[in-house]
Amino acid sequence: MRCKETEDTCLQMKRGFRFFHFLDENDIRELEPYFSCRYLKTGEDLWQEGEKGDFAAFIVSGKIQSSKATEFPGRQVVVGVYGHESLIGIIGLLFGESRPVTATAIEDSRVLLLNRDDFDEINNRNPELGGRLMKGMLFSLTMRLRQSYERLAAIF
Repeated sequence: MRCKETEDTCLQMKRGFRFFHFLDENDIRELEPYFSCRYLKTGEDLWQEGEKGDFAAFIVSGKIQSSKATEFPGRQVVVGVYGHESLIGIIGLLFGESRPVTATAIEDSRVLLLNRDDFDEINNRNPELGGRLMKGMLFSLTMRLRQSYERLAAIF
């Protein structure tokens, strides 16, 4: 379900996501028209494995689980659970490839969406702004990778 924000979406994003600290207020205002908001009820899929991907999602609230189909019909394995400040679906945003996993809300969730065409337009119109946006997105992915390393090290 699409949502109509009562508050300035991108200013809220700026307050709520530490990786947008690479952007100033003018950058945020310029980016605002490119983002949309979506609410997901618990159990609702954001996308399904195999679908063509053309957007990334920034999780504002709630939790999204990613799962991958196994060789056993009807069976899936959970490969990740993501919450506030997580960026998911970047493969679709950057490459437009089919989704490698299914993304399902495991709590009522609110996400900001950025589609591939809009991302490309940002980069074509204002490459410096696109670079700062990408820097923030890479920061988010780097933090996730760091957490993965820490979890892996804790096992041993």
